[in-house]
Amino acid sequence: MNILFYTTISPFPQNGGEKIRSCYLLKALASLGHSVHAIIGNKEKTDLEEYAIPGVTFHTHNQPPLTLAERLTGKFYFRQDPSLIRLFAEICGTVDIDVAILDYGFVGQYIPWFNAGRIPVILGTHNSQALHTLQKPANGIVQKLRRSQLVNLEKTHEQRYFPQAAAVMTVSDPDKQYHAAFIDPKKIFVVPNFLDETDYNIKEERNPRLLAMTANFSMYMNFEGLKWLVEQVWNDELADKFELWLVGRHSIEALQQLKGSAEWKNIKAIGKVADIKPYIAQSAGVLIPLLHGSGTRLKCLEAMALGTPVIGTSKGVEGVVSDNFIVANTPESFRKAVSSFSGKGQLGGLLREDFMKEYSAGVNRDRLDHILQFAARKAPVVTHQMAAE
Repeated sequence: MNILFYTTISPFPQNGGEKIRSCYLLKALASLGHSVHAIIGNKEKTDLEEYAIPGVTFHTHNQPPLTLAERLTGKFYFRQDPSLIRLFAEICGTVDIDVAILDYGFVGQYIPWFNAGRIPVILGTHNSQALHTLQKPANGIVQKLRRSQLVNLEKTHEQRYFPQAAAVMTVSDPDKQYHAAFIDPKKIFVVPNFLDETDYNIKEERNPRLLAMTANFSMYMNFEGLKWLVEQVWNDELADKFELWLVGRHSIEALQQLKGSAEWKNIKAIGKVADIKPYIAQSAGVLIPLLHGSGTRLKCLEAMALGTPVIGTSKGVEGVVSDNFIVANTPESFRKAVSSFSGKGQLGGLLREDFMKEYSAGVNRDRLDHILQFAARKAPVVTHQMAAE
């Protein structure tokens, strides 16, 4: 097949969960033998030749900055970017596209354009976004009103556009259930977040250090989880036993915001790194103290793939199939779990086995191929409303 793949994400370098998801989707599509024309963001101006994937041709398109009016009114949830439409038309004018995959965020407004050209669309979601926004902490009436406005706009976008896709791809069963309230369940498929196991065959000597979340700490759910950890869980006893590293984008700024320093009580913020895998492989364990969010935690899957034990909240390991996590949901129980953790035993190996069964590339290539075959058989029926949009 010839596949047009569009995402607003800049997948490279792979230093964030949403980037990892998009990157491995591209690799899986190419490994299935398809020719992929991928339109991606590249805000960091990465040399894409360093990340070449055989079978994938990269085109770049960065979203234009939102105007104040667009931010206030939410028009961007429904607006089509003319420059992106021209890029779609250019690719479709030179290649007979069999299926388009629109990956991540609020890009449903482009489905009618492809439907008008009778190109079936697979819409890829990374979570239940409106529910995600609803969980965001809001202080005061103004923030609560703004959150309510965004949730309503996002739900309107989802319910207007998502049903027009030939297939919808979610990352977990709870996300599938959410979308089934307004989309035909027969065309909703689960392809969990997954990793290429060959990229995670890393052997490092373990040390007594713990790693926290390996995340983009500017995202509210990661910041709030870190805040809970450092303010309600971490104490002198844990600081005497473990060194805790925060690795990921904006981790330095997050700890400085919370504690006024990039180092506090044996917690050290490292910042953005090009490759998180060696940090996880060297650590005795990974902490995932999330209180918000949805989908499947890629930070959790990376630890599993590297055989590193995980101590997390129920939210932190939500959507991941395994009975081998250490789960604690109160500050007291989480503190006790960390305090009694030794890093010894078989938990890491068992997590690796669970990863291979459900979240490896080999398993999920088959799932992705099934969706492609389903969507390719669904030639869009163009209605007057869809054509007008």
